[in-house]
Amino acid sequence: MRNVIYLFFMFNLVVFFTFSISTAQAGETDILIQKLVEKKILSSEDAAEIVEEIKTEKTKKEERVKVMVEKGDDPELPQWLERIKFYGDLRLRHDTQWKSDDIGDSNRNRERFRLRFGLKVQTSEATEVGVGLASGSGFQNTTNQSFDGHGRGKDIFIDKAYGKWSPCPYFTIQGGKYENHLFTTPLVWDPDVNPEGLAESFTFGINKHLSLFANLGQWFIEEEKHTNDDPTLLAYQIGTDIMPSEYTHFQLGATYYDFLKLDRLEYDRNDLDDDATFIGYNHKTQQMVFDDSGRLRNEFGCLEFQAKAKFKEFLPLPFSVFGSYIVNLDADIDDLIDRGSDYAGSNPGGLLTYGGDDRDKGWLIGFDLGNKKKKGDWYLQYWYQELEDYAFPAVFVDSDFHGGGTNNRGHKLHARYFFTDHIYAQTTGYLTEREDESKDGKKDEDRIQMDIIFKF
Repeated sequence: MRNVIYLFFMFNLVVFFTFSISTAQAGETDILIQKLVEKKILSSEDAAEIVEEIKTEKTKKEERVKVMVEKGDDPELPQWLERIKFYGDLRLRHDTQWKSDDIGDSNRNRERFRLRFGLKVQTSEATEVGVGLASGSGFQNTTNQSFDGHGRGKDIFIDKAYGKWSPCPYFTIQGGKYENHLFTTPLVWDPDVNPEGLAESFTFGINKHLSLFANLGQWFIEEEKHTNDDPTLLAYQIGTDIMPSEYTHFQLGATYYDFLKLDRLEYDRNDLDDDATFIGYNHKTQQMVFDDSGRLRNEFGCLEFQAKAKFKEFLPLPFSVFGSYIVNLDADIDDLIDRGSDYAGSNPGGLLTYGGDDRDKGWLIGFDLGNKKKKGDWYLQYWYQELEDYAFPAVFVDSDFHGGGTNNRGHKLHARYFFTDHIYAQTTGYLTEREDESKDGKKDEDRIQMDIIFKF
């Protein structure tokens, strides 16, 4: 009886070893079976039968994989692995800037790269966890890394880390550091900015041609160690999707950005010179002003309207037009001048050159044409924008347009072509200048970026 049990155990061990370890070589399996025959645990007939069954099963598996590949299907994967989606891209860039200001003309050439990779795990039908890493300097509005430092190693940062839950079809909540979920345009949000905090999305289908949506955000700006009133941003967005036909799609939205507790950001000369801080980055293009107690006086309560229209058969290729308008309802130049103090670097008197204009508005209009999905696709995008100083915090806007920040206007043209499904080239050009030169003088900046992107 013991020999029968032992034989049964060894037989199953051989089968398990053969089928579960794909890297095992046929020669090693043959050696193991031969040893079992030598120890008289298996008969020669049984050993030959096992070997034949292994070969048959291997042939059947190879045939199944071959058929799936010919059909374009993915080979079978373990169930847990099917819930994980890996993604990433590598961008190689040549970047040239031509600048002209009151001092003179200059230009700059840089070779740069961007590396992003991450994964999403569908832990259940209603939940998702995501992690993303990216190159760069750690700034919120860029993941570019220049080739410099005589070949030193480059940094990788946490770009995303979030959990998402959809308890019902019309509601989703997520928390952590995640992709901006708002319907918006490039006017005030750099695409590299991934907010931190909580976000909620609601979608209500009225009928097949009309749906309503609402997006909320509770995002953290700074953590102040001396107070419980940390500077935060509350975002409130409502909108509608209108689909008169399967070839036409209209989106309309309105968003209010309420920046709270910015007065908790206290004056610090080092902050004004440190563009890694909220105060310092904004001070580059927006005069940060403090009162006599050292509290920040600048306020942002911004109302933005967004619109986009997509047409699939209006032209031979998909075509869309988009635009947005924003106004900072809390901007008040006169108040900054009256209540500001003359801390070094604060200088509210410098705002007198604006003549009482609150410099609180911005707008953008543009179009795109083409596809950007697979080999042979080409895509074209253009927009023009004007963005005054205090329309929105400079720290979040496009870092490439006019060198980043606000008080700018100009054109952007972008073209892309797909050599394969996973490799494409693109060129982006900028023609920009200050929207108003009365305070900071002339600054013209033209720029061209030439990229090759590898997706994986």
